[in-house]
Amino acid sequence: MRLSRIFLLLSIFPWAFACSKPALECRQVYGLNGKIQIGIPSGWNEMPDLHPSADIEVGNETADAYFLVVSERKSILPKETLAEYSTYTRQGLDKSLQFPQDLGPRHLKINGLAALQYEIRAYGKSGKKLVYLHTVIETPEYFHQIVGWTASGEFKQNQATLKTITDSFRENAAPAS
Repeated sequence: MRLSRIFLLLSIFPWAFACSKPALECRQVYGLNGKIQIGIPSGWNEMPDLHPSADIEVGNETADAYFLVVSERKSILPKETLAEYSTYTRQGLDKSLQFPQDLGPRHLKINGLAALQYEIRAYGKSGKKLVYLHTVIETPEYFHQIVGWTASGEFKQNQATLKTITDSFRENAAPAS
């Protein structure tokens, strides 16, 4: 009987310890007049000059990691599938890079929405080696291009954060107030 109590305590303790850790604090950032949102962790800030067409632009200069969302209304695009939109947007990104290598796709569901994700390794215009996490999501009204990137040497440190931000993407039924 005593051994079973000790086993019970040992099996509960790690679980209780893990649950007592504070959750990652995130701040919501909105775009498209509140129609879309992502959660960003502490240390990340809005950076309005990353891309002229972006609806959301955030980054963490200390971590050398950046993230943006570009949304396009499906009604103004040629009839495209998610795969075609992914190819089109990756080709546009690849043109701005040197020696791009596209790894993927990963077929995902992000908050119930169909998504395709690629990892793109390339050299930027400055010659710096970069890694991009390029994701496209389809909703009834929009295609959303979600791009997070960091220096190649920082990718392992920033990968989980970039994925967490990507996974936090939501399209709201009604604009946030």
